[in-house]
Amino acid sequence: MSPICHRCGATLSAPELFCPNCGSPQLKFAQQEEVESGSASGRPPGKPGRAQGISWKDAILAALFVAVPAGLLSAVSVLSWGCWLWVVGGAVLAIVVYHRRAPAFLLETRSGVRIGAVSGLIAAYSSVIATAIWRVFARYVLHQGYAIDQFYDSVIRQSTALVQTNPETQAQWHAYVQFLLSPDGRAAYTLMNAATTSAGIILFSAIGGALGVRLLTPRKPTLGNG
Repeated sequence: MSPICHRCGATLSAPELFCPNCGSPQLKFAQQEEVESGSASGRPPGKPGRAQGISWKDAILAALFVAVPAGLLSAVSVLSWGCWLWVVGGAVLAIVVYHRRAPAFLLETRSGVRIGAVSGLIAAYSSVIATAIWRVFARYVLHQGYAIDQFYDSVIRQSTALVQTNPETQAQWHAYVQFLLSPDGRAAYTLMNAATTSAGIILFSAIGGALGVRLLTPRKPTLGNG
């Protein structure tokens, strides 16, 4: 079938740049632009790619799903020694839940670290709040205030055994111990302990987020020698 001019309808003897009847240019760009856009993106035309960045709505929901239980477990004194286990595991689970909720987003290591850090922050807040509520309940409802104070005093006083026999050092340490035994010292020690624990939870959770991304990312096949 012979081509025709798109302007005047005259029959063209061969593919020409201009119509011999009206002189209109016979150029078409639609198909060429589609091919170029597909080749520039590195994928076939019409095939959507995965979005960059993080879907924070899905990330926060996934973090809340696992971070609150992890924070509550970290607040239990019997289990707090192994809190890094469920903090790291919770961050890995948060990445899995996020990947299922937002499969259209590209999962990268830095994204896993950021989502893990958010999960750790929520877990740290949950742990601090749960610990504070439990201590208030134990002191004023269970009437264990005297036992709690005695345990705290024994921990502080036992630390004096690490001080050398230098009289000047002992005097400074004695003043420091007296401050820790005061109400202001107890509050400062509690806040410092909470800040240190929270920083550790966030750090381990960020590591768990990066580990979760590594577990979900398919490994590239390696070529054998020969």
